Order: sequence, then structure tokens, then C-alpha cells
Amino acid sequence: MQKRDNIFWLEAALAAIGLIISAYLTVYHYFGLPLSCPATQVIDCGIVLSSKFATIPFGIPVSVLGVVWCAIFLYLLTFKDKEYKLYWNVVGFFSLFYFWFAEYSLGKICLYCTAVHAIVVALLLLVIWQYFKK
Repeated sequence: MQKRDNIFWLEAALAAIGLIISAYLTVYHYFGLPLSCPATQVIDCGIVLSSKFATIPFGIPVSVLGVVWCAIFLYLLTFKDKEYKLYWNVVGFFSLFYFWFAEYSLGKICLYCTAVHAIVVALLLLVIWQYFKK
């Protein structure tokens, strides 16, 4: 059995948190559960999550992409090859540009979305650090 180090558990915890947040936003989209997020001049999750940027074709919420991304990352943690994680994180990072553009265009920030964005960036940095450390 392979011994897991602290970085593995940190990556797993971050991806699990991202998965939970993304799942919460997906449930919010489909079932209209109350969204606990302050509405200020800049922060307003409701506006971001109900905007034209919040869904992809066929009405699928982008939060589903977060669920899929985090789930696949958790799966990739089971591989010894670090390149898979690196490539997947690069895909995740570049997809963030769309989400940042969306929030910029709306002039609003979703705290939940921003938390998932921060998790993707943190995981990318961890993976890059592991990939290049000797």
C-alpha cells in the first residue's frame, strides 16, 4: 500500500471542499434552495448564478463543471504519475479565465465561485511544486 504524504491529503481536502461547494451550487440551481451569500454592491452570488454565464448549452449549470473537475482531480490522486494532475490542473486554470471574465462583465463576484477558483489555483500551485521538486 502506498504511503500518503501531507500534500496528498491537502490536495484531497481542497478538491473535496471544491466538490462540496460546486455540488451546493448545482443543487441551488436545480432546486432553488436558499443561497446564503451577502448581496452588496460588488458581492452578489444570486446575480452571478442567475446570469447568462451561469449555464452552458442545454441549461446545464457551470457548477456541474466544478463537480466534474473536482471529482476527476480526486480520481487522479490515485495515480502515481504526476503529469495527469498537472495537465488536468492546467485545463482547470485556463477555464477560470471564462469565469473571471463573466464576473468582470457582470461587475459582481460570487463568493462560492471565488472559493472554487482559489481552490483550483491552489491545487495548480501544489501540483507544479510537486512536479518540479526533486
